[in-house]
Amino acid sequence: MSFFNGVEDLELFLSRSRMMTVMSVPVCVGVMVFFLREEGWRFSLLLCCVLPLLAAYLGIRGKREIRGGMAAAGLALAVATLPLALVLAWLEGA
Repeated sequence: MSFFNGVEDLELFLSRSRMMTVMSVPVCVGVMVFFLREEGWRFSLLLCCVLPLLAAYLGIRGKREIRGGMAAAGLALAVATLPLALVLAWLEGA
C-alpha cells in the first residue's frame, strides 16, 4: 500500500518539498543574521548554516531521482532547523 494514490500526488509532494527546502535556506540565513546582531554568536547558529543547505540538497535530489523518502527527509530537516537552533541557543545561554 502506497502513501501516494497516484503519480500526480507524488509529483505534487516532490515539487512542494523541493520548493520548501530551497526556500528554507534564505529564511534560516536571515534569522541567523538577525540573531547574530541581537544576541551575538552562539554555536547553535551554526545549524542555520549547515542544515538548510543539506535539506535543500535532499529536496532537489529527491525531486530529480523521484524519491519520496529523500524529499521527506529534506523537508523534515528544513522544518526542524529553526526550532532546534533556538532550543540549543536557549540551552547554551542558560
